[in-house]
Amino acid sequence: MASDDFPRNLRLVCSYSRSIADTCRRLGVNRQQFHRYLSGDSRPGLQRLRLISDYFGFEESEMLLDHETFRRLVAVKRPVAGEFSAISERMRDILLLNPDSHERLREYTGYYYNYFCPAEHPGRLMRGFIQVTEDSGFVFSRNIERYPDDPRQTTLKYNGLFVHSGQNVLMFEREASVGKMVWLTVLYARDRDQPSLMPGLTLGVTGTADRGIACYRVILQYLGRDVPLRETLRGCGLYDLDDPRIDPAIRERVRNEMQPEEAAFSFRL
Repeated sequence: MASDDFPRNLRLVCSYSRSIADTCRRLGVNRQQFHRYLSGDSRPGLQRLRLISDYFGFEESEMLLDHETFRRLVAVKRPVAGEFSAISERMRDILLLNPDSHERLREYTGYYYNYFCPAEHPGRLMRGFIQVTEDSGFVFSRNIERYPDDPRQTTLKYNGLFVHSGQNVLMFEREASVGKMVWLTVLYARDRDQPSLMPGLTLGVTGTADRGIACYRVILQYLGRDVPLRETLRGCGLYDLDDPRIDPAIRERVRNEMQPEEAAFSFRL
């Protein structure tokens, strides 16, 4: 492949899209960076190449073909250019799913412990395990909660979507198997004083028999992007509030009681 084949191939498939700006927005790619790909001043990494290739309906190896071969391929296999319905576009606008917010969310990918006190288990604290990943211009979460002593729900898994509001990080989740438990978590973005902790509130439908609606204090503790998965998963589960394995600073900040002077349920920094 000549050095200018990929930029020429990319310019060709982009000619089938609505506009470069629209392509960048749908891909969640910075427009200036994308123009560097088009000009040949920069080459995408493997993950970004896969994202671009999937968007246009080609294999990564096909995007790297010499231009004449690729041009003949395009004549037979026209680019699909990731069609979205008007409703999908409206949802992206409502959720602020644009390249700028996507860039800010990239720093949140990795693994977390998730702490809260569930209504189904009074006096106890849940430590769940969350994986946050980037895929096709979105940032997704996978949440695992283990209840080894509860025959009704030994393990719960949630699929979620991360959104950056400009000031806070939001996580929308739905329980993966039945889908009746849905949660919205609003988190304070990481700050310099506590770079590993994201405190906030979560509101949703509980696993109680009446599917009650509850609001909990919650903390996500960042573990990094490379963790021993089996060992980390073993740390998930229900703990007594006075269990020495739980950081006292986390324990005290996820209790759900309210003080008489508090006018609303809020998180305590």
